[in-house]
Amino acid sequence: MARSDLTGKHKVRAQNVSHSNIKTKRWQRLNVQSRRLWVPELSRFVRLNVTTRDLRSIDKLGFWPFLTKTLDRRMNAGVATTTKALSGLFKKLGIEVVFEEAEGGEHVHGPGCGHEAAAAN
Repeated sequence: MARSDLTGKHKVRAQNVSHSNIKTKRWQRLNVQSRRLWVPELSRFVRLNVTTRDLRSIDKLGFWPFLTKTLDRRMNAGVATTTKALSGLFKKLGIEVVFEEAEGGEHVHGPGCGHEAAAAN
């Protein structure tokens, strides 16, 4: 299944509705493309499956701000398969991340989680 590595979006089930209100099942497909993106924070290229909407947002915001924004959304969604999908994304980015199950939900240890600053003090 074509799926965006960043946002996790994939094809969805929909209905064609005729003039006589007859409904037939169909798929709404995304425009998912494999792209080689430059990540200035990592100083290297990364090949990801992204939608054209993702590309427009990355052009507007930058890769890292877009990534953090979408990760916040995906972590707050509470989907059970989030850790598996996110670990694949971090593996493609070359970032080592450890997921821990906590009382309040999942917590990600990795770059930018704030534990480095606390350890430095």
